[in-house]
Amino acid sequence: MNTFIFCVLCAIILFLPLPYGSVEPWSIFIFEAITLALFGIHLVGEFARRGVRTNEDDLPISGSNDHPRDINTPLILKILLALFFALTLIQILPLPPSVIKLLSPNAFEIFRGTGQKGWLTLSLSPHLTAYELLKYICYFLFGYLVFRYVRSRPQIEIFVWVMMAGAVFQSLYGLAEFFGGTHRIFGWKNVYYYDSAFGTFVNRNHFAGFLEMTLLISIGCLLAKADFFALKKGLSIRDKILWFSHERLQKTILFGIAPVIIGIGLFFSRSRGGVFNFFVSILFMITAISWTGKRGHISGTVRDQRSRTIIRTIFVIVVSVALLIGVSPLLLERFSPDLVRGEGRPVVYENTIEMMGQFPLFGTGPGTYVYAYPKYEKTGTSRLMDHAHNDYLELLAESGAIAGGCLLLSVFGTLIVLLGRWTKRRDYFVRGITIGCLAGIVAILVHSVGDFNLRIPANAIYFISLFALAMTTLQLKNR
Repeated sequence: MNTFIFCVLCAIILFLPLPYGSVEPWSIFIFEAITLALFGIHLVGEFARRGVRTNEDDLPISGSNDHPRDINTPLILKILLALFFALTLIQILPLPPSVIKLLSPNAFEIFRGTGQKGWLTLSLSPHLTAYELLKYICYFLFGYLVFRYVRSRPQIEIFVWVMMAGAVFQSLYGLAEFFGGTHRIFGWKNVYYYDSAFGTFVNRNHFAGFLEMTLLISIGCLLAKADFFALKKGLSIRDKILWFSHERLQKTILFGIAPVIIGIGLFFSRSRGGVFNFFVSILFMITAISWTGKRGHISGTVRDQRSRTIIRTIFVIVVSVALLIGVSPLLLERFSPDLVRGEGRPVVYENTIEMMGQFPLFGTGPGTYVYAYPKYEKTGTSRLMDHAHNDYLELLAESGAIAGGCLLLSVFGTLIVLLGRWTKRRDYFVRGITIGCLAGIVAILVHSVGDFNLRIPANAIYFISLFALAMTTLQLKNR
């Protein structure tokens, strides 16, 4: 059963980015159905074992002598997530009008203005909120299954390879369509971003967000193999030749091609946020490794220096190849002040903040932004604004300060806890994979300030998976 669930999780990770980032209802339904089915299988197995884990479940797959350590999630984080889901559920429950008027006066006025009578809901559209709630539940169930069934070093490595394989395909496919001039996604011509690479995502920014996360976990995978790059001093020429011909070293160097391919695709997405976060995340990785290196012993400092060299090498190669191919003229114009002002996002942010002020505690309900926003649009534009282009503002506008605040605190709290645990580890594999996950999380969180990447199911699942991978990697014992 464990092997079956692990294989299905890998298949889902490969599938999700392909159908336009899984934004279509049918692809979301497939993901939710499979995730719920897997969780049901998991529960059946747990009940069959009557709550007693066997050695076969706790130990990694055959061939590894790793023994997972218990990793406790802080109680406060569990409480925050429970509050978020409970409050979102309350938003769709019918309540007496007097209660709605007390908790959300503006929602009460809107319902009364449309002539609705009887019990009302805090959400302006309970059906849309229920739809979003089911997605949120499946996101976190998927993350739990990754944490539960991707447990050993070989399993973690395979899962990361699968994520890298999907990203390499996305980058190569996007570059091929871009340079070929066809601008298609499996036969459908994308007329919106004909001047950019976008893979199988309709929006280049979401394509860039996907590549950001996978680029950094691919660099983390390379760092996990950093011990293969250690060439001892005083070796003879013959020993050096034998060292370079080592099969495992050659495979490790081969893995260095993946982040280069992904990075080039990221640059040709022409996404401002994607390129900016490429620099931010690389700086984050180097800074984090340097900070922990100063607190470590001599051997740890040497290892960290080797890791920083690997990161800088990947950075220089990606930037150099992108410039050599000719990305600079295409990309620089995207940072034009006139173009930035013309997109009007600051105005959308102001309108969204005003919406938050009208629904401060409980919001308008997840999924209702597209219906609530037109009331606050002052430019007279006829464009449909279905997202705020800022995940934080949209979350607080829809879920309110209480539920939205709980979710944000749980995300940033977990990130800080994991980062703190990472600083105490010296194992190459654990440090490499974990810092790749954390850097990917940081990159997408920064990108979310100017876009809505986490509203795309494929990106949201990869985001949750990075958290789960970081947690499950940190529970491995040192080698």
